[in-house]
Amino acid sequence: MTTESATAMEQPAPVTAKERIESLDVVRGFAMLGILGPNIVAFAWPSAAMTSPAAMGDTPWNQAGHAITSIFFLGKFMALFAMLFGAGVIVYSRKFEHAPRCRGCQSDLSGNDPSLPCPHCGEHDPRRGRLRDGAGLWYRRIGFLALFGILHAVLLWFGDILTWYAVTALLAVWWVRRLTPGVQIGVGVALHLISTLLLLGLSALGIWAVAQGHISRDELMGNQAVEFQGYTGTYLDALLTRLPTLAMFWLILAPLFTPGVTGLMMIGMGLLRTGVLSGQRSTRFYTLLAAIGLLGGLGVTIVGFYGIERLWPGFGGFIWQSCSQFVGIPISLGYMALLILLLRTGRFGVLMHPLAAVGRMALSNYLLQTLLCTTFFYGYGFGYFGRIGYPDLFLVMGAVWGVNILFSLIWLRFFRFGPAEWLWRSLTYLRPQPMLR
Repeated sequence: MTTESATAMEQPAPVTAKERIESLDVVRGFAMLGILGPNIVAFAWPSAAMTSPAAMGDTPWNQAGHAITSIFFLGKFMALFAMLFGAGVIVYSRKFEHAPRCRGCQSDLSGNDPSLPCPHCGEHDPRRGRLRDGAGLWYRRIGFLALFGILHAVLLWFGDILTWYAVTALLAVWWVRRLTPGVQIGVGVALHLISTLLLLGLSALGIWAVAQGHISRDELMGNQAVEFQGYTGTYLDALLTRLPTLAMFWLILAPLFTPGVTGLMMIGMGLLRTGVLSGQRSTRFYTLLAAIGLLGGLGVTIVGFYGIERLWPGFGGFIWQSCSQFVGIPISLGYMALLILLLRTGRFGVLMHPLAAVGRMALSNYLLQTLLCTTFFYGYGFGYFGRIGYPDLFLVMGAVWGVNILFSLIWLRFFRFGPAEWLWRSLTYLRPQPMLR
């Protein structure tokens, strides 16, 4: 092997527009918008409001808004987003298997006459070489994602998910990508069930501590007074309030969540490799999946949501937080199937195109949501923390969605990647990536 060929193998490039899977972009954009449903409450109120509408005022509007968020949003979009992350691992790794690349611009040269110059950059001696496995590049990519997540969590918002995903991907996900799809899905479901049981056990321990008088119910749900003081004050006040929450989460909750996140990513891998997430199954298949996932899943969710509150009055929302993601998997898949059915008809471009744009800029849009919401709600911004409930929270969420969509559509008219995606890719490949279209 020549030095030039080896160099070609060591200089991989990002996934190109032709290599993207349209259904993944659409579903990712839908998940990116939907994840704001429960997050908007965490931005706007102390953590107790996530489990009980009484924390924001026990009005009929707040009760209805809490129910809508818990049934249709909570856990569903987090699960879908994690599955898509796992699917992305497969898409990312496939290009390292056999694709010949140009030494100059790293374009895919599959199907091109090897005696001719590169059709993309005109390189007369492209010295085609196959890319290696890419594990080192993967770890560098995920390492930078972890850095983004830590900065996001510490500097802006405690509810960061990027760090979760990065840690999970660093520990396990790359090495399970070659298991059979059936094993990936089966092990993924088992891991997620284990995580759910661990979280339910922690919830039971908390309820027992309240019953024994070791702590109060308000202490179990979070110290609202401290959160109000911190998030209605200066940036430094918010930072000092956020750090203990992060420490508690990373040391206690993250180890319990990690098996579940790993499981969801493995499910996503299996679903992509069986053609489910990439839209390759029959229309009948997606129709059945949408019907079972949405009708059956919503039925179980509604019964579970109201039933748990009847069994454990005052703690229903707290317990529901622990199992909502596992119970919500069928609904997540139902959402995905319905989107693919709509995409397949070709009649909903006015809806699919904006969703795909948001999905292509998911990292940028996730960070943008945090910037917009913390600026609107926190004391160092407009100071609406703890001041508005439902249905106004839905109006704020809709406004943020509008900004996400407009930003994505306008930005992608001129640029190939979102700003955060460009920075991430450039750091991953250790060179600035082409930005302009």
